[in-house]
Amino acid sequence: MHFLYAAHVTDEHLTPDQQRILRDLRAPTMSTGAADVSHRPRPKDFNSAQDWVTAFFDMGAEEVLGYYADDFVWEDIEFMQTITTKEDLYKAFVVFNNSGPDSPFGVHKFEVLSYDGDRCTPQHAQVRKGGTTPEFSDEIYSRYADNIFLGSDFEYDEWGYMQWIWKATHNEDFFGIPAAGKTTYTRGTTTQFYRNGKIVRCRTHWNFREFAMQLGVIPFPDEAWRNNPGLGEAR
Repeated sequence: MHFLYAAHVTDEHLTPDQQRILRDLRAPTMSTGAADVSHRPRPKDFNSAQDWVTAFFDMGAEEVLGYYADDFVWEDIEFMQTITTKEDLYKAFVVFNNSGPDSPFGVHKFEVLSYDGDRCTPQHAQVRKGGTTPEFSDEIYSRYADNIFLGSDFEYDEWGYMQWIWKATHNEDFFGIPAAGKTTYTRGTTTQFYRNGKIVRCRTHWNFREFAMQLGVIPFPDEAWRNNPGLGEAR
């Protein structure tokens, strides 16, 4: 969800130090990934999940870079947006650095409510072989499959799955939807895979439909099905 704001970042949004960091990240010799370690990092848990989901608000984009390996995939499935470089990652998160109540990007609060995860034997994703099927054209198959396969060969030795809720107070339109002065709430999930404690794959899904309903774009659902008398009669 954060990469949505990256396209809006210009030099006027960045301090001189932030502009310097962005220039350094564009340099091909710059490396901000995992440092060599002689021992295995502590396993991830609920607290590390909460630290990650709030790092870009509380600690800044510079801190966020350290959570990720040099080779990684970050994806917002809801908007089919993908990051694979530290430069783009920085642009995605820097807009939230020290953003106060008057920030054009709004004020955001995330809370992790549950976390599942464990260490595992080093492995990588198992993926479908053989290309598209008759039910999908090459174009449609590629549109969805390419991002699914991206990073599937990255080895990981730990995984984590978190569920969180998100409160967003909007100061401007939300990507074309009138939202200024409104507050929206939704839930989401993030699945992460780690190697030596660093994120190699990070995919998030959140309920944009909730945003759209609360901003008046679509109606709230009719839940009459919950009291469907015919269901009780079926045997």
